[in-house]
Amino acid sequence: MNSNKNNTAKYDSKYFDSCPLCEGAIKKKYGNLRDRFDSVEDKFNLYECNSCGVGFLNPMPVGDASLFYPSNYLSSENAEGNQVKNKMDLEKWYRFDQYDFDFKLLKRSTGISLQQSDSYLDIGCGSGERVSFVKEKGCKISCGIDKFNFSKSNLSQGTEIINSDILEFIPSKKFQIVSLAHVLEHLENPQEVLLHVKEKILSGNGHLFVQVPNYNAFERFIFRSRWFCFDAPRHLWHFNSYSLQNMLVKIGYKIEGSYTLNAPLHPVSIVPSLFRSLDIQRIWIQRGHSDLHKKILKVLWAGCTIATIPFNILQNLFNRGSMLTVIATIKTDN
Repeated sequence: MNSNKNNTAKYDSKYFDSCPLCEGAIKKKYGNLRDRFDSVEDKFNLYECNSCGVGFLNPMPVGDASLFYPSNYLSSENAEGNQVKNKMDLEKWYRFDQYDFDFKLLKRSTGISLQQSDSYLDIGCGSGERVSFVKEKGCKISCGIDKFNFSKSNLSQGTEIINSDILEFIPSKKFQIVSLAHVLEHLENPQEVLLHVKEKILSGNGHLFVQVPNYNAFERFIFRSRWFCFDAPRHLWHFNSYSLQNMLVKIGYKIEGSYTLNAPLHPVSIVPSLFRSLDIQRIWIQRGHSDLHKKILKVLWAGCTIATIPFNILQNLFNRGSMLTVIATIKTDN
């Protein structure tokens, strides 16, 4: 494993000669992946392990990743930094429908509903909407942590957001449910973070909820290097069910459930894989475009997204959906 400095883009990177997770032999799978936000001009290569099947950027950007994240990446601010007022209830319903689907998978695996939960922590909580959803569903304590200070204007009363690096966060009382929803693929050190969660954050009888893009989704084989979920350089890792479960078991978790399903009404990765301009996050962060231009793109995005719902459902029927969810608990000696 070598380290080098990319002076042009001003970030560090590491090169791997073998798989960082299992030390298996690796091969280059996709080349010249571009940043959909154009935060850097560099192109990136994705390698794949011949043994565990995990994909990862190689060389891998490491260190301070703030260069790759616009200030309004997940916030309710517009590109000029002003708060967006009066968000549509329909938008909130759409996002909460995804969260409802996710936590039904948790209940399917564990029998625990949010209403029965004493405490919840969302690691990498972004804007905090998932934290608000859990609180509104009846969880007694609902908290989130995130390294970046995204907007929190839409938080429900009684929730708490802490700005902290994951490895520096040690709560006074451990949590019953801990989620890392679309976080693990962003982390330089996923094994270290999962071990920290097991030892310092998750209660002994608690449940860990991990959700990442599914590297074995039908979409990836169709779109190849154009697949939206590659999202280089923000997504460093690309897990299939085996590689993610294997990593969790090695650290000391017991798998309770694994699902390669996405919420039926949320084919989030198909349209931007087809049309780069119809990427809703890219539309959010664009500067120099009129409100009318953005509204037209949003309408086109919504219409195309609705049209791709049948394909999303078809992927689910074959258990090859675009999202991978694994639920685990801490393994005991018994």
